Amino acid sequence: MATARTQTGSLFTFRMIPMISGMLASRGVDAVELVREAGLPPESVRGEITAPLVRIQRFIELAARRLEAPLFGLDLAERVPSGAFGITEFVVRSAPTVQRGLESLCELSALINPMLAFRLVTDVREARLHWAIPAQRDTLGCHLNEYTNAYLLRQFGIVLDTPIPLERAWFSHTRRTHAGDVARRLACPTELGAADCGFAVSREVLASRMRTADEPLFDFLLGQARAQLAHLGTHDVVSQVVRVLEVRLAHGDVSAAATAKAMATTLRSLQRHLAEAGTSYRDVLAHVRLRRRAELARSGLSETEIARQLGFADARSMRRSLDEPQTD
Repeated sequence: MATARTQTGSLFTFRMIPMISGMLASRGVDAVELVREAGLPPESVRGEITAPLVRIQRFIELAARRLEAPLFGLDLAERVPSGAFGITEFVVRSAPTVQRGLESLCELSALINPMLAFRLVTDVREARLHWAIPAQRDTLGCHLNEYTNAYLLRQFGIVLDTPIPLERAWFSHTRRTHAGDVARRLACPTELGAADCGFAVSREVLASRMRTADEPLFDFLLGQARAQLAHLGTHDVVSQVVRVLEVRLAHGDVSAAATAKAMATTLRSLQRHLAEAGTSYRDVLAHVRLRRRAELARSGLSETEIARQLGFADARSMRRSLDEPQTD
């Protein structure tokens, strides 16, 4: 999967329309009709397609409706064969432990989607895998968000020979219906409308050794994957900005000019590269702050302390910046 940005919105590379077409055909539904209604070319039903994300989301919504599948993303995750995430997935499957697999997923996520940022946060009790697309409030949208979490969990369940027990899961999108069904399918408390997407597991799960662990193979594949990353150049500009901001957030100047200086580039160059990636400095900063605020709120800190750690003068300034609609 990959994203970019054009005048019609973020571009997304999607490989599962042929599989979805087969699901539709089994119910007597013409997939080409839905493809056209979503604004996609008819040849989409035969293979990989790169198109505006909103159109792919529209196709998936239409398919879910015609299949009468309100949990279509979760259903799809059960049908897609292993290997959908390419070499990154094979690195994860050969890792010695769940923790090493998740760490590798975070390191190599640019090979899945350059705009999709994975991050593993651990404490004495649990580990939390966060993933998001900066400046995309709903990330990939309802069905694709739920598909991604469910696909990852299914693959870990396969290599552990048992479903992976979750402490909780969360998604950036919201649902008018079937929220309880999502929680039941994932077998854990589930939050909707969060700052990003992800799930939490216990430290015991983190230390679990996987059935497919093969450390020599893991080392070899990891080297191959890192070589592929090198061919992509440095990490994409959005990921670079996110990393700089996460370090500077509580203690440094997070202005665009200061961030550009920390990245050894000019403000104009940084702004241009972010625009080419389909976002802006303001949107990336807001994304980082929203995600960090959600983490700090779960830890029980007061709004005043959270505001301080996010670099705001006070809680009112934080609410005005992050909660009120922004206008250009």
